[in-house]
Amino acid sequence: MIFKMNIFSKNITALLFILIVFNTLLSAYWLLQKDIHYDVDVSRDFLVMDDIVRNHHFTLLGPRSGAIPGIFHGPLWFYINLPAFLIGGGNPLVVAWFWFFLSIIFLLIVFLVAKKLFDFKVAIFSALLLSVNSIVNPSIGLKNFYNPYGAVFLTPVFFWWFYQYITTLKVKYLIFSLFTLGFIIQFQMAFGVPVLITITIFLLFFLFYKKRLYDCLAYFILVIPLMTFIIFDLRHNGLQFNALVQFLGQHHGSAGIILNISDRVRAVFFDFFDFFSPGKNLLTVFFAIFFLTVISILLKKSIYPQKKIYWLFIYLFFGFWIISLFFQGGVGNYFWPFLPLLIIIFSSFYNFLNKKIFMMVFILVYLVNLYTGILAITNFKSDINKRGPHSWGFNLQVAKEIYMDAKEDFGYYTFSPDRFAYQQRYAMIYAKKFFPNLNSYPSTKKPNTYLIEVDPPKDRPELDSIGWRISEVGINRSPDQTFRFDFIQVEKYLLSDKEIKIPANPLILDYMFVR
Repeated sequence: MIFKMNIFSKNITALLFILIVFNTLLSAYWLLQKDIHYDVDVSRDFLVMDDIVRNHHFTLLGPRSGAIPGIFHGPLWFYINLPAFLIGGGNPLVVAWFWFFLSIIFLLIVFLVAKKLFDFKVAIFSALLLSVNSIVNPSIGLKNFYNPYGAVFLTPVFFWWFYQYITTLKVKYLIFSLFTLGFIIQFQMAFGVPVLITITIFLLFFLFYKKRLYDCLAYFILVIPLMTFIIFDLRHNGLQFNALVQFLGQHHGSAGIILNISDRVRAVFFDFFDFFSPGKNLLTVFFAIFFLTVISILLKKSIYPQKKIYWLFIYLFFGFWIISLFFQGGVGNYFWPFLPLLIIIFSSFYNFLNKKIFMMVFILVYLVNLYTGILAITNFKSDINKRGPHSWGFNLQVAKEIYMDAKEDFGYYTFSPDRFAYQQRYAMIYAKKFFPNLNSYPSTKKPNTYLIEVDPPKDRPELDSIGWRISEVGINRSPDQTFRFDFIQVEKYLLSDKEIKIPANPLILDYMFVR
């Protein structure tokens, strides 16, 4: 029974719009404080873009895939960000304002897709929920604006085009949807490839039943967005293709499948719905059960014209999880691109549920997201030296302190427990812009040499920098001076000619050894 309650007066709509704007500004809180969340993935992207600009190393490879050894994502995310990187002279804050612009476009896309699939009311609810969710997801300081975000951005567009195709049978929509999916694969292979397999299985049966198998020719459009993969493998003897074949040829056994099933169930009810309701607590489970229960009821109600939308979402959603069972290990956050679709589908319940019940659940979801966002904002430290390892401002401040102490040309090495030290590397490169009269030499010994060392985790003290300093850098003595910056220790060495001649490991990470 539908409860009649019209909440969409002009005043209420205006209030909801104001809330959307307010939430959007809160999502940029760190940026408004001239800082961003600067993790390993983000700093790696800046290093790659700096390499493209500085050394003209135009790349066909994106970041490495965590799911399959030897496989890399496409490089499209680098090139999308490159204009903002160039305009800002490599300043992460300028690039982050570009991300903020993308987030506004993303809100608009979700609004328009929701409006086309359902109506204005669903669209405004979707935009409101996405805006408050964006305060913490992708988290304070525009976190997670790295290659998977492109897949999140495009998934609602792909869904709309594919839905249009199966309802109208106009082949142009199939071409548009596959073209979009190809770019999704560029951004996040571990999401895009399972979805491609899922829709291909569906289309084989669907097109055979409709006697339209010739529509499969639309798959040739994938050549365009996947061209970087094709060119790279043609130039490197099928390197990535062979890595994929080798991975698929591994036998994982029935025990591995059982463990995967257990992992996927946990991932659905905690990890995935944690994007929707942060906290991984009983509320997260409640919202998961509520969502799956309501949508299962709606799937049985043939009177609803949007039934095909729900069936398509369920098919893609669970198809992804089933396909992922054949991949060993966890699924990480590869399911993130489903989030905007989940928000749209959840908001559509307004049209079919008792309005009081829907509004109570919606407000609860909204408040959970708002509370988590406000909590994260209140944890922001005004003292730049206490903002933690993922603060751009903090890492830049450390780099500036080193330049100010040096007063003359110097060499430096960077260390982190994962051996990459991307965050410190890019901060050192960018900080040089403030000291044009000083030359700094990464991974090079000079009379004045600094070692920038990130502390190991408290539960893994064996991952300290001592072994790295002795065996990799070739310095086996105490520093002449030590500086402490929260979790980073900077050691200064005044090296003799004899010490400089002691060779460092030639394979030590220099500029961008791996991704």
